[in-house]
Amino acid sequence: MKLGFQHVGVYCRDIEESIKFYEEIFDCKLLLKSDAMEGDKPLKMAWIKGSGVVLELLECEDKSTCDAAANCLNHLALRVPDMDEFVAFLNEKGVAIEAGPFDPPLEFDRPLSEEDSDVFVTYGDAGAQLRIMFFRGPGGERFEVVQDNIAAL
Repeated sequence: MKLGFQHVGVYCRDIEESIKFYEEIFDCKLLLKSDAMEGDKPLKMAWIKGSGVVLELLECEDKSTCDAAANCLNHLALRVPDMDEFVAFLNEKGVAIEAGPFDPPLEFDRPLSEEDSDVFVTYGDAGAQLRIMFFRGPGGERFEVVQDNIAAL
């Protein structure tokens, strides 16, 4: 059986604020909004799409669900061609940087094949040279930003 990712669900405290954030920061497009129930509690939903990724934003009446989600979801990672340019963009939008940018080494325990070049821009068989940073979305969701073309520059 072949599986494919369909969407990522992200809990948010204020769905309208989150829609605006994803539209402005990630150039996402709102696909639809809907009201549903999560058990016996109202649930607001919005489906957005950007860069080939579909996100399902979820605003629960019970905000403790957001707290629990923030404590278990570590991060969503994004790739950028120029870290300095992206950091400047976040600064212009008033988005605080949580950590970085910094350049951690990433050593591979085996070579990546050419078919996996969408994962990392590689140099040799040794690993990838990265620049990474972290920031948070309005619902506390954590994002890692990766620039992995440093050796190719």
